[in-house]
Amino acid sequence: MQGYIAWLAGFLAVTAGLWIFGYLKKPSGLKLGPGYAIYSSAALNEFIDRISGSARRIWKGWFTVGIAVFAVSTAAAIYLLGGDLAKGLMAVKPQATVMPVVPGLTIPLLPGLVALAVTVVVHEFSHAVAARNGGVKVNKLGVIFILAFPIGAFTEPDEQSFKEASHGSKLRVLAAGSMANLATAGIVLGLLVLFLNGYPSSPNAVAVQGVIPGTLASSLGIKVGYLIYGLNNTATGSLSALSAVLANTHPGQLITIVTNHGNLTGKLGSVPAAYGSSDKGFIGVELSSMPFFTPRAYLGFSPGTWLQLQTYGFWIWFINLNVGIFNALPIPLLDGDQFFKEVVAALKERGLPSSLGNGIALSLEALAIALLLANLIFSASTLL
Repeated sequence: MQGYIAWLAGFLAVTAGLWIFGYLKKPSGLKLGPGYAIYSSAALNEFIDRISGSARRIWKGWFTVGIAVFAVSTAAAIYLLGGDLAKGLMAVKPQATVMPVVPGLTIPLLPGLVALAVTVVVHEFSHAVAARNGGVKVNKLGVIFILAFPIGAFTEPDEQSFKEASHGSKLRVLAAGSMANLATAGIVLGLLVLFLNGYPSSPNAVAVQGVIPGTLASSLGIKVGYLIYGLNNTATGSLSALSAVLANTHPGQLITIVTNHGNLTGKLGSVPAAYGSSDKGFIGVELSSMPFFTPRAYLGFSPGTWLQLQTYGFWIWFINLNVGIFNALPIPLLDGDQFFKEVVAALKERGLPSSLGNGIALSLEALAIALLLANLIFSASTLL
């Protein structure tokens, strides 16, 4: 807890310093608001030009593949929304089918903020590279801050230049962000699989995040950072596995806790009133919701550090994957909306009747919006 307080104090001090600097110096391109800041500049344009200009054909091929991937992502997003809604409606116990990503509320605060920042920066940087590779002028690139933390980025293409570009160039630009997110998700998942045993299906342990005074865990000397591999002769690589074992125990029962500091044996206590009413045995530990996967080699890092790396890696993978897929939905404010309008415009030029093209576009948009709203309403109803 003290570490978090020190981190928060330092973060707020940096925020105050940056805000004071912004108000006093008023640097060009900086816009300050209550709790947020937006900085945009053309300073990176030369760098973007160098990146997009090197191996131009390879980049064009990559972004062209991105068009097909984007179309597949649209189909996948609609299928997933429909499938999740159907499963939710047919479930015996209704569960939320979609959940907004809110760092500190629905996902861990710092890993969530880092993952969002990585996702948006990768997404917008790819849009910029695709634009310059296709001859579309980019006016500025910008970063969005909440307090002093970068949570997003944006690319500001020249409207006239984008309007005059070919349909193919426009589609490559629009699909580039999702393509980059999916590639990032694939790379991160590959690294996790490479460095961790059993990832992602076979976790090895659960990590202790807190020890409750006066309980079995406290008497055995268990501390924050301990890893619990099993109870008695049963492996408990996840919270559900550990809970399943404890569900068949009772207070006073002798139990052996297999940890990374040896086997510890003692009698289970009763569940304190503050933790609910139960006649099952109680160890007295608070556990991380993120299971622990044993590294293939520790490389000098502690188990706690590896758990943090796994946590950050998971959320970077998860958010990039979901943004890469669901950004392809033909819904206003998402890239999918403009992408399919551009597809329809290209088909019209090749003879597709306007009424049919507009009908297809509107039908896809209506389907996507209806499925998203239905999932949100159903998920909200399960929380009431």
